Amino acid sequence: MNRRNYIGVLMLMSSGFLVTLLVFSCKKNEPDLLTNTCASATKSAISFSKDVYPIIQQNCMSCHDTRIHSGGIVIENFVQISESAKIGELMNSIAPANGYPSMPKGGKLTDCQISTIKNWIIQGINDN
Repeated sequence: MNRRNYIGVLMLMSSGFLVTLLVFSCKKNEPDLLTNTCASATKSAISFSKDVYPIIQQNCMSCHDTRIHSGGIVIENFVQISESAKIGELMNSIAPANGYPSMPKGGKLTDCQISTIKNWIIQGINDN
């Protein structure tokens, strides 16, 4: 189909269809303002098992499990993750400060994920 035919197809479409097409095409790139999936924004109590552990599992364990233990750091379970949180290592790695390397390697956690982990630490590093 050459450019002229393509423009002709657009000209044949109803204006309502074109507006709908443009609205939905643009909308998919905008954040959904009605649905906030950030645990720290929607919950007063952050759950280790439901909120924190999935973030660690998805973003950290590929390098920091008992098999690979990059940098000698293993964070596979609550005890290991809570110890890392207590000494400040966890927060300093996901929100780099004082010479800590930024984690995860080659990427960055979202602001929501960082906020969720930070609020879990502030709430007392609970195993819930």
